[in-house]
Amino acid sequence: MPARRAFLSAAAILALTVTAGCTIRVGGDDDGGAQLFGDGNTLQWDLTRPLEAEALGLPADQMVIVDVPDDPTVSLKLPTGTWSGRTEQMTVTTRHGYVDQVNLFWTEADGQAAADRMVADAELLGVDAERVAGWAESARWAETADVNVTRHEKNYNGANGEVSTAIMPRMAIGEGEGTPVRLWYLFYVRDVVQTAG
Repeated sequence: MPARRAFLSAAAILALTVTAGCTIRVGGDDDGGAQLFGDGNTLQWDLTRPLEAEALGLPADQMVIVDVPDDPTVSLKLPTGTWSGRTEQMTVTTRHGYVDQVNLFWTEADGQAAADRMVADAELLGVDAERVAGWAESARWAETADVNVTRHEKNYNGANGEVSTAIMPRMAIGEGEGTPVRLWYLFYVRDVVQTAG
């Protein structure tokens, strides 16, 4: 399916960009990131309809780092419900004048906490709950593994209607019990834009 291949390619490109430490921002150096959070440190977007970049103060074709306030709440309306949660970092990618993807990053205390969160979100994000539940066991192995790699990560793809999704947990290997897990949630809305056009 072309949309799915495009989604996976976009995820791979963003992964390279994030791990390379690239920071693309709206405005000058003094302006920091994009100011998208409103009153009460909240961001509420309806991903079931196209979001125009200009109306949000975003460039037409760019990945943007978002200024995330203290104690933020993000609510994203999907075709079958609303995902809501916190985030520590956020990027938004625009394409041809519309939001193309939203990426949220935060840290869970350990592998079990990450698995619990992923399972809680699995049905809404259209991800296989049994597969993401297995992350807890995978993380337990990674805590004490003695292998010649430094990171353990997985990629769980899903979809909610025309919104494609991915959940990507990542953790250090061999750092012992209670190793934190970095979660990356990706919401890809190109199909929403194309269908409306």
